[in-house]
Amino acid sequence: MRAVRVLLLCGWGMLAAAGCDSGTPPPPVHTVTVTPNSPTQPGVASSSAPSSSSAMRVFDSRAMASAVTRLLTTDYKVANVGTVSCPDRQPVADGSRFQCTVDVAGTTKHVPITVTGADGNYRVDPPQ
Repeated sequence: MRAVRVLLLCGWGMLAAAGCDSGTPPPPVHTVTVTPNSPTQPGVASSSAPSSSSAMRVFDSRAMASAVTRLLTTDYKVANVGTVSCPDRQPVADGSRFQCTVDVAGTTKHVPITVTGADGNYRVDPPQ
């Protein structure tokens, strides 16, 4: 999988539009979008459950946890990343959201995941 970096900056115009007082603007939010290399890339699997229509595609939780670990350490520069756990059988459905759980230096944090298309792309936000 390749990671495409998307850096969003909050400008003074956004602060004014949001009705914020003068002060220090919040730091920019750094999100990472994961793009599959092919329709059968690790991280996306087809359901083996019977269905009247085409098989529902779901994310491979172990492959996603591995990708999230890599993104947290290399892109977000998070130190002391421990175990990452992502929920099983999350559908590959545009707009769906869920959270992976990560141990960072002994503290449990949540990593928001947003599916950004029906092709297996998803956005990994910073740990909260």
